[in-house]
Amino acid sequence: MDADTRVALWEAFSEFFLDTELDEAVYQHVARVVRASGVTRLEAEAVLWNEVFPVLHRNLQSVAGEWAGWSREWLVANIRPSQGVARRTGPTVLVEEVQGCWDKVLMHLGANTC
Repeated sequence: MDADTRVALWEAFSEFFLDTELDEAVYQHVARVVRASGVTRLEAEAVLWNEVFPVLHRNLQSVAGEWAGWSREWLVANIRPSQGVARRTGPTVLVEEVQGCWDKVLMHLGANTC
C-alpha cells in the first residue's frame, strides 16, 4: 500500500475518534475511501486497529476531546504504518464503539466488500 493510500485511510478512520455524533454520511464517506483505496477488507481493518486506534482512541476518553479533526500533517507525524492482522486491543468499551463504526462502514461496502 502506498503512502498516499495509507494516509487517506488514516484521515477517513480518524472520523471514528472525534468527540462528535457520527451520521450515515460519515460511514458512507469512509466506505468510499476504503473502496477507492483498493485494499482488502483485512488490510483496511489492520490499518484501523493497528495504526489509527492505538494513537487516537484516547480522544474518546477525554472530557474535552478533539471534535474538529486532525490535520494530515499531525496524522503523518503521529501514526506509524504496521504489518500483520488487525489486533483489537484496548479498553473494551472503546473497541466495541469503534467496531460498531467499522460494522456500519462494512454495511455500506455491502456484498462488494473486498
